[in-house]
Amino acid sequence: MEFKSNQTIASQIAAYVKREIFSGRYSPGQKVPPIREFAAFCCVNPNTVAKVYAQLEEEGLIRTDSTLGKFVAGDPALIAARREEYLAGRMRDFRTELEGCGVGDGEFVSLARGACEGGEEV
Repeated sequence: MEFKSNQTIASQIAAYVKREIFSGRYSPGQKVPPIREFAAFCCVNPNTVAKVYAQLEEEGLIRTDSTLGKFVAGDPALIAARREEYLAGRMRDFRTELEGCGVGDGEFVSLARGACEGGEEV
């Protein structure tokens, strides 16, 4: 995992785990990697991963079984709702960034359409 300097490592790890859950690579009820194993994968202190897992548990995305470990929440509707919230937030952030570059609504839609089509602006 490569980290960017403009975000905290914990927030980048949280975003990674969320993408794994929202994409279905970590499915509802599936066990997530143990803290130490995931910390080694990310090359970070286990305390950082523990903090991320605690945050994700507060958000309802993962749950802890005291004897078996941590698992993705078993409620697909909850995961879908959290996914929609996450994506809407990302879109708002991106929209704000583009507004700072002088991109208006029409240009924003045109750029998005072009990106979806894999080509230039429409």
